[in-house]
Amino acid sequence: MTKKPPSYSFSRLDLFGRCPFAFQKIYVEKIPRAASDALITGSTVHEVVASYLEHLIQHSLVTDWAWAEKQGFIDVPADVPEIWSRFYNNFILPPGMEAPEVEKKLAFTRAWEPTEFFAPDAYFRLVVDLTYRQGGLAVITDWKSNRVVPATVEKDLQLRIYGWGVQQALYPDAQEILLRLHFLRYSAEREILLLPEDLSTVPQELEAKIAVIEAEKHFDPKPGSFCGWCGVTAHCPVMAQALVPVEVLAPATREQAEKAATLLLTLQNLEKELAARLKEWVRDQGAIQVGDLIYGPSIATSYDLDPRAVVQFLLEAGLERETVWPLLNLTKTGLERGLKKLRRQDLLGQVLANATAKTTERIDFRKAKEEL
Repeated sequence: MTKKPPSYSFSRLDLFGRCPFAFQKIYVEKIPRAASDALITGSTVHEVVASYLEHLIQHSLVTDWAWAEKQGFIDVPADVPEIWSRFYNNFILPPGMEAPEVEKKLAFTRAWEPTEFFAPDAYFRLVVDLTYRQGGLAVITDWKSNRVVPATVEKDLQLRIYGWGVQQALYPDAQEILLRLHFLRYSAEREILLLPEDLSTVPQELEAKIAVIEAEKHFDPKPGSFCGWCGVTAHCPVMAQALVPVEVLAPATREQAEKAATLLLTLQNLEKELAARLKEWVRDQGAIQVGDLIYGPSIATSYDLDPRAVVQFLLEAGLERETVWPLLNLTKTGLERGLKKLRRQDLLGQVLANATAKTTERIDFRKAKEEL
């Protein structure tokens, strides 16, 4: 069988720069990448935003809150609905869009000529979130789910790749490229104008970076801030060595101090991922016991009490108005304590029966009362 020639994208080049070992595992050995909250959030929000834009363009709308409010999310990080709500409540489709494209897939051959995205000769690929023409200006919008909004935007390689790719494949006569970064968490935008001289060296820069990758023989791990986000930490020899027992509480040598620092970095980055995976397992398989603790769901019930209805009910039940007012810190616990002092616990069940009950589940450790 003929071996498929390698292909590249900016994300692949970026991953190699962060950690050659992760690049090899994910893109050469094809080891599945473990999901993280950040990756799930980014992909989920990009998908729903793309669907929304296609809906607006298809129906010639600038906004459609009714459509947007119907979008539901299952098993996603808690910030996804918040990000989505902020986006559609603040976004209006720009006027005067010519030839708009959503999630446009572009590909280029080794000769840097446009080709089909899945064609055998596709050498470099990119996906543009939103692009369109406004006269002689080509506009590109890139959705960002970052938690930090930079004060200014630099003409880095990623942005220039977008500009070069769109100009080469879609709008060859565009005089300028406006690159707009839209930070979804904050409905904030940053813009930068890309000129012909900014784009002319993109192919040569990509070739230089790809040459470094193709000349690499060892793909050694590169521990750093990216650890825990790469998705293949479980396969990393550096992380495995860091978890070998060492004198980390009181390191006496530089080697021990470096191992202690690596261990601390690993634990910080893996804590959320480990908790998310364990909670998912518990939801599917049930609680587990560790010594005298149980790690599993705890169900809590709260009540949405209507103060006016509760007051009316208690007054009709014979309580004096002066004794009712102190109860109006209307939590279930506060109401229960107040009625107990008045020796009218018999009214609690009736009050709660008329309230809207809300149940929440929290998966965490709790003291074991009995063995599973």
